[in-house]
Amino acid sequence: MSQQLFYVAMAGLDATIDRVTAAANNLANRGTTAFKAQNPIFRAVPFYGQGLANRVIVDTGEASADFRPGALTHTGRDLDIAVKGAGWIVVQGADGALALTRNGALSVSPLGIVETSDGRPVMGQGFAPIALPPLQSVTIGEDGTVSGIPLGQSSEQVSALNRIMLANPSTASLQRRPDGLFQDSTGTPQPDATVRLQPGALEESNADSVSMMMNMIENTRVFQMQTELMRIMLSAGQGQSTPLSLS
Repeated sequence: MSQQLFYVAMAGLDATIDRVTAAANNLANRGTTAFKAQNPIFRAVPFYGQGLANRVIVDTGEASADFRPGALTHTGRDLDIAVKGAGWIVVQGADGALALTRNGALSVSPLGIVETSDGRPVMGQGFAPIALPPLQSVTIGEDGTVSGIPLGQSSEQVSALNRIMLANPSTASLQRRPDGLFQDSTGTPQPDATVRLQPGALEESNADSVSMMMNMIENTRVFQMQTELMRIMLSAGQGQSTPLSLS
């Protein structure tokens, strides 16, 4: 019985460490534009082996994401955009695959490519990166239309140049990639004309600092209780009498 209790405490300790890791990552990304908080998912998995038929391990599955929109901060910058409500900006990952982000802090590279703050090319019409000619200024409309005034032209000569590819797949099919972007597990994301942008604004991280700190404190106490329980059982197994203290 003591061995089983020790095993339960050990399995719980592993799960607690995973919860602390997720909470720490959420706190670290509190200032990351449009970051979606991580929520680790746990499940009980049978542990097979001789004499272990009634034991299970705690398995940490792929962390789910909190897809609630973050608060909008108005910046007034022409190349800052925030997705209003549901929807995503389609970008090209470092591996060349299409990916999804809500990070709308955009810029134009020296080669004229519209990209996110972390250097991901923004996709436009024809599933291709948006490449712009030399311009005096660039603006982005609510529907994602990218317009600009060519060099040497008057301010009235605004030309529509491309349109940012916006998608809105079901959140149930979204998976977080190792680079922090998301991908649609059902296939290639498709343009959705109903998605709207808020020009001159950025979406904040939806990680709540207060709740994350409370979560860290709670899990730290659970960690202490589990390690103390394991210490007591080890001492009991060595024939020592140790008072129970889980404070």
